[in-house]
Amino acid sequence: MFGNGQLLTPPTKQLALSYPLIHTIRSNRYCRLNSTDRHDKSNNPLCNAFAITMSDWKSALPQGVIEVLQEEGITTLYPPQEKAVPLALSGKNLVLAVPTASGKSLVAYLAAVKRVLHDGGKVLYIVPLRALAAEKFEELKRFERLGIKVGMSIGDFDEVDKGIEHLDILIATSEKADAIMRHRSDWVKAISLVIADEVHLMNDPDRGPTLEITLTKLRLLNSHLQVIALSATVGNSKEMAEWLDAEHVASEWRPVKLKEGVLLADTINFTDNSKRAVRPLGDTVWSLVKDTIDEGGQVLVFVNSRRSTESLATRFSKLNKEKGDAQIKEQLDDAFRDEQTSIGSSLKNCMSHGMAFHTAALSNEQRRTVERFFKEGKIKCIIATPTLAAGINLPARRVIVRDVTRYEGGTNVPISVMEVKQMCGRAGRPRYDPYGEAVLLASTVEQSHMLFENYLLGEPEDVQSKVGNERVLRGHVLALIATDTTNTRKGIMDFLRRTFF
Repeated sequence: MFGNGQLLTPPTKQLALSYPLIHTIRSNRYCRLNSTDRHDKSNNPLCNAFAITMSDWKSALPQGVIEVLQEEGITTLYPPQEKAVPLALSGKNLVLAVPTASGKSLVAYLAAVKRVLHDGGKVLYIVPLRALAAEKFEELKRFERLGIKVGMSIGDFDEVDKGIEHLDILIATSEKADAIMRHRSDWVKAISLVIADEVHLMNDPDRGPTLEITLTKLRLLNSHLQVIALSATVGNSKEMAEWLDAEHVASEWRPVKLKEGVLLADTINFTDNSKRAVRPLGDTVWSLVKDTIDEGGQVLVFVNSRRSTESLATRFSKLNKEKGDAQIKEQLDDAFRDEQTSIGSSLKNCMSHGMAFHTAALSNEQRRTVERFFKEGKIKCIIATPTLAAGINLPARRVIVRDVTRYEGGTNVPISVMEVKQMCGRAGRPRYDPYGEAVLLASTVEQSHMLFENYLLGEPEDVQSKVGNERVLRGHVLALIATDTTNTRKGIMDFLRRTFF
């Protein structure tokens, strides 16, 4: 399923949407649309004057694409997609900044398919994680019956995969994309569209510079390159759009209402001033997990270390009295038939009791098994590190953020508002839940106030370039010289001016 799927006939609900008014010049003005129906814009003449007509978006797509979408249950667009799709299909650069699970991927997929089938171009789809690359690969493969060849490259960063020249769409991590650029693959010269998924991760000091440098190189190599950048809601997405000479579409709209709150003692206090009691069971996190399972829901628990994921999943599997039926046991036996590692054995045991853990320590096959069983409702709870929130499509009824700090440089440091919002955004399953709940944990009234003010009511941080780090900069400048991208002081300075730094 693409993204989370979309309702054939969306339920009537109160919407509050922000549409940037972008035409010949960029503007800070936004029109605000309030309506009881997503298609009723008649009560707002300002929005009506600037709205993009969507009557012909289907006719702009290559033959056969509509049929693929219909098979996935998609016949209409979400409000942010209504703004973004015409821009993407017309070949414009685009920065799409919307909350998690609001349909960013579909916009990119439609642009990629049109670029290949109509224009004969090549598409590079850059993702931050291998697990996310695998998800995008599976989703884009649904278009292969139209004559598109889709491939994935996530292996050795110093090698260029054989057969890459035969691909139309290549999905790669930013590190692998950088390696392909350094090898001057002929395929790179044929790229006419690059999609940067989770582009706000340029803010990451470790992986961000590689993505930023790669985008800058690609734009330097091909001045006519179309760039589509998909971002979570961040403070300066408009500034990122200006950097990429792109149109800017930003919205707070979500397909499922999100209730965010803090659990203190046995009560969740939500930002909308509502409250909810939770029966205490001696363990705060388990109380919330059991409460969700008893309601027939699923839950994601985010913790700050790999060790905690496995230990919590093991503990909860012992507390959960329900076991999977014989069919689920048989499917687990089949999935773990050749498993010989201790972590695999531990994972299988947890999954047999409806629990699982998800970290980078798992193999690709183990991660896929966990994700598949969760999507099929065969396991009820996943305990994960925050990397699971980075784009992987696993929504749940409730999200629990246990930790808002991580261990770095010998001490615990607060995680960003952006990361917390990403995790919270996984709450709510389109077509299944009327709303999603995201819950942070507090042990004192003072801590509860801090969590509300700093995270739930706080604004996401601006994305800041991390290219200026001396160690990072040295490596990328040497790569520019080694690949003959530029070899003069002036050329290097000109290149760096093209980055987001």
